[in-house]
Amino acid sequence: MNRLQCPCCGFYTIESENEVIVDICDVCFWQYDVIAQERPNKNIGANHIPLNQARENYKLYGVCKKEFRDLVRAPLEEELPENNMV
Repeated sequence: MNRLQCPCCGFYTIESENEVIVDICDVCFWQYDVIAQERPNKNIGANHIPLNQARENYKLYGVCKKEFRDLVRAPLEEELPENNMV
């Protein structure tokens, strides 16, 4: 299965870009949201946090929002960017 790269943590964890399917990254807990990607400084969409802030939080806490730390896992080998180069 070809997965998409999570716009928050950068790992290949997103199974579908279909907005009807709620796909949440298991590594950073970011809910895939095309609109939030188009406007990364705006607090819009289901995540209730701007994408750029979520990226900063990931760098600091390993998760898009600090309170989600117990809901995530480390990336799997097949989700690493170096294993998804085309």
